[in-house]
Amino acid sequence: MILVTGATGHVGSEVARTLAKRGRNVVAMVRDASTARRRLPASMPLRVADYEDIRALRTAFEGVDVLVLISSDGAANAVRRHHANVIEAAAAVAVGHIVFTSILDTGELSPFYFSSVYRDTERQLAHCGVPSTVLACGLYSEFILDSWLLPCAASGELALPASHGKFAPISRNEFAAAVATVAARPGGFAETHIFTGDRLLDFDDVCSIYSEASSKPLRYRPCSIEEYVAAASTQIEEPWPHAFASLCASIGEGCYNFTTADFAAVTRRKPESFRGFLLRTIPANSRGGIAKL
Repeated sequence: MILVTGATGHVGSEVARTLAKRGRNVVAMVRDASTARRRLPASMPLRVADYEDIRALRTAFEGVDVLVLISSDGAANAVRRHHANVIEAAAAVAVGHIVFTSILDTGELSPFYFSSVYRDTERQLAHCGVPSTVLACGLYSEFILDSWLLPCAASGELALPASHGKFAPISRNEFAAAVATVAARPGGFAETHIFTGDRLLDFDDVCSIYSEASSKPLRYRPCSIEEYVAAASTQIEEPWPHAFASLCASIGEGCYNFTTADFAAVTRRKPESFRGFLLRTIPANSRGGIAKL
């Protein structure tokens, strides 16, 4: 049995659906069954538990061969606690294997807000007594579009404190496909994989591709962290202005400046390009109404 946590979220739901389509015995762990029934196939078995409730997690994990731990979200301390609770519960009931969705930026010197969280989680996994596979991911294409490009479309300017750092975006669906492949046969893959797109871009490239795909001119301007945080704080709540600013700082320092062939090695195909992602995604809501995405 494969259990997928966070199964009503973007990545978790796609992992669960993909495994089910491939004929795997998959169970979705969710916090709210009514929400799950709207987002997941009606035939998919559910187990209800919350990352905060270790007792409920232990019950949910009974009889599980492979646990796909979809990373939590929110403030850093909460995410760290959630991951620790899942690992503790999985070890307590002798889950067979844990597949964890991590990030590629876990370096000791990284300025990124979440780096230490995922570094701590990976260390706990390594010492919990349960075999594990860490699947780290670069920047999501959807995140770049939704958090940075669309909010700036009207002004025509994207201002970020990322200097001219480079990165290789990959879509959530591509990452989910790779996660599902590994979860179906975790013993057949390496203990760690890092999934990125296959082309490095900077934000000048991103804006150029977006302008082409949307027919809306957009240019990139490097700015200071202080300027970005001041502007972002009027639009989003903490910890996100500082978290996103620190992510940009990490990009600017070169922490994302590489690609890997892991996606192709796992899935036997190339990842979708960022250009392909935008050309596929933007027309779905018409070029004149892109802000609805």
